Amino acid sequence: MRFSEKLYLSRSMEGKDKKIKMKLNSGAGLLGVYCIAVPVCGSDPLEIYNAAELKQRWYRRSPLLIVGLAGGRKEACYLSANILSEIFEKQGDYDSRRFFGEERGA
Repeated sequence: MRFSEKLYLSRSMEGKDKKIKMKLNSGAGLLGVYCIAVPVCGSDPLEIYNAAELKQRWYRRSPLLIVGLAGGRKEACYLSANILSEIFEKQGDYDSRRFFGEERGA
């Protein structure tokens, strides 16, 4: 699991990103934290994961790129909409892999 250089944060996550990244990498439990990621495969623009799901070893070792952190499901939905708006504004489509410099997944 990796984190984008430009990590988007909801208001409730501001100033907590370093601690949350450390906990996610170590597999510690986080309540009420949601991660927005570029999909590993498929054609969806973004995916939203509960941090509890990311405790599984596969996610910590996967090529998953986390681009946003939110303090709840609703905040994660709003934040992902803001990210997609910015992507569309800058490149005219919703290709999050290209926006974040990722190669296409299988």
